Amino acid sequence: MIPNLYGSQGLVLPNAFHQAHFVSSFQSSFTPLGGALATQLTLLPLASPASGFTYTFDRTAGVYTRSAQSLGPILTERAETLGRGKFFLSFAYQRFNFSSVDGVSLDSLPAVFTHTHAENITPEPEYENDVITTDNDINFKVNQFTLFGAVGLTNRIDLSVAIPLMDVSLDVKSNATIRRIAGPNAQFGEAHYFDSADPTGSINKTFTGRGSSTGLGDVTFRLKGNVWKNAKAGVAVAADVRAPTGDEKNFLGSGAAGFKPFVAASLHTGRFAPHVNIGYQWNGDSVLAGDVTSNVKAHLPNQFFYSVGTEFSVAKPLTITFDFLGQRVIDATGVVRTTFTTAVSTAHPENSAKTFNNIALANRSFNLNNGSLGFKLNPFASFVLTANLIFKMNDSGLRSTVVPMFGGSYTF
Repeated sequence: MIPNLYGSQGLVLPNAFHQAHFVSSFQSSFTPLGGALATQLTLLPLASPASGFTYTFDRTAGVYTRSAQSLGPILTERAETLGRGKFFLSFAYQRFNFSSVDGVSLDSLPAVFTHTHAENITPEPEYENDVITTDNDINFKVNQFTLFGAVGLTNRIDLSVAIPLMDVSLDVKSNATIRRIAGPNAQFGEAHYFDSADPTGSINKTFTGRGSSTGLGDVTFRLKGNVWKNAKAGVAVAADVRAPTGDEKNFLGSGAAGFKPFVAASLHTGRFAPHVNIGYQWNGDSVLAGDVTSNVKAHLPNQFFYSVGTEFSVAKPLTITFDFLGQRVIDATGVVRTTFTTAVSTAHPENSAKTFNNIALANRSFNLNNGSLGFKLNPFASFVLTANLIFKMNDSGLRSTVVPMFGGSYTF
C-alpha cells in the first residue's frame, strides 16, 4: 500500500513541459517501515502457556499436589511443568497500537522527495532543484486473539501450541507540499504543481490509503522439559518453533520460520516466586524484510532475549506479576532522523536555502525494553483470569506506548 500510495508510477506531477517525477526512500523502498513491521511481528509477546496450576506426584499419598502456590507468570516461563496427563487451555487478547518507530512519531513521519534528473540536458534545469516535503500519518493497529493448549507428556515434559488470530489495519495519510526553488518559466510559468487548473497556487495535496486483514497468524509450538528441581527451585530448557502460517503480505504473519531455544529458572519461597528467562531467536527470510513489490526476500533480524521478574502471592486466589522484558535485535534496518537542505536558486539568489526534516535508513542493532505488570485471579476451581499491561521503557524499534491484555485459562 505504501509503495503505491502516490500511484503506480510514484509521485508524478501533471506539469506542462517536462516529466516531473519525484522519488524518496520512503515511497520507493518499503524496507524502513515494512521491515520494522515484519520484525515486530516476530517480537509480539505471547501470554505464557504455563498453567496457573502445576502439579507434582506425591508417591507417599499417591496423589498429585500443587507444586507452586503462585498462579504463575503471564508473559514469561517458569521451570515447573504441568504434570503427567494434565491439560491446560487458555485464551488471551492483546491490542497493539503502534505509535513510533525508532523514536520518530508515526503521527508525523517526515519524508523529502527530490526530482529525478533529466538525461542528456546540460546544464541541468534549475527546476530540478524543487523538492516535495511530506508529513505522513501512519496508523498501524494489531488485535491479537490467541488460543493456547498444553499437555503434560510426563512429569517433567510439556508440549504446547499457540494459535494467534490476527486483525490488522493500516491507514496512511500523506500531506505533500511543493517547495519551489526555481522561479517561473518564461513560457510555461511554474514548473511544478498538483492541479493543472491552478498551476500557480496548487502546491498542496493529501494522499490517503487504507488496508485491513483478518486471519490466522504464525502458529508457535513449544516443548519444555524440567532438567533440575528441588522443593523450592527448578531449571527448565525449552524451544519454540514458529511456523510461517500467517499471510505476511497482509501483516498477519512474519513470512519466515523461527526457532527460539531458551532456559527458564524459577524459585518459590514464601509469597515471592522470582523467575529468569534467557534465549536466542533465529529467523528465516521474508519478503517484508526485502522488497514486497518484487517478491524479493531478505533475512529477518535475529534476537537475543532476556527477562527477569517475580510473582507475588497476595492471597491464595490472587497473584500479582511484574517482568522486565529485554530484547537485543541484531542487524536490523531502522529509521534515523535527518534533515534535507535545498539548493540556492542562481536565477533568484534572494531565495535562501531551506532545511526540512527528513528520515534515512540505517542498519544497526538495538535494545527493545519493556515492562509488564499484571495479575492473575482464581475465582473458582482451576479457572484463572488474567489481566496485564506492557509499557515501553525505551524508544528503539516499532513501539506501542501501552499494550493491554486480558485472558482466561483452565487446567484439568
